[in-house]
Amino acid sequence: AADGPTSIYVSTRFAPNLLGPISVAAYTYMALVPLIQPPVILALTTKNERRMKMPYADRPVSRRMLILFPILITILGGIVAPASVSLLGFVMFGNLLRVSGVTDRLSNAAQNELANIVTILLGFAIAATMTGEKFVNVNTLVIIAMGLVAFVLDTAGGVLTAKLLNLFLPKNKRINPMIGAAGISAFPMSARTIQRMGQKADPANHLLMHAVGANVAGQIASV
Repeated sequence: AADGPTSIYVSTRFAPNLLGPISVAAYTYMALVPLIQPPVILALTTKNERRMKMPYADRPVSRRMLILFPILITILGGIVAPASVSLLGFVMFGNLLRVSGVTDRLSNAAQNELANIVTILLGFAIAATMTGEKFVNVNTLVIIAMGLVAFVLDTAGGVLTAKLLNLFLPKNKRINPMIGAAGISAFPMSARTIQRMGQKADPANHLLMHAVGANVAGQIASV
């Protein structure tokens, strides 16, 4: 899934003995997005496709909509996949703390001190499972190789899907194929990579908002 928390959750449910290598693979490839995605995108797109501009209209979002978004996503996600609520609920709870406007201290603590503490504890917990006989073996290499293949296929699949959609969309509403590559859960590294590639093809091309939308969708779908 190329997603750290989801990989850890699924691994603890189905293969606790593989928690170490799966976690290492997931977080490694999330960090390597700027190195892995560009060659795949360049191989599947032309320069004209990468230069394709997409219209963006800034509009105000009401406080009610900001608050309803995490609540509705949690409810809908729970209906579609009840097992996802524990993960999706926490993601959206952090979102709700931030946008509610009345929990600034809790929001800041969750984004900084609490996040750092949880990261340290998570690192210790995973490291405790990475004993020599469980980590230094062929299975670890296979998992890391599978992670790379999955990441490449995720990127290629997203680009090709966007190109397929463009066959049916009117010319003024076509999608820059690179946006499809941002539809993974490596947030926000993938969206930033697409923005940089778009500006490299054309300095006046701004794809960040569209890429972030696909990136958030990929994160929610993964969870």
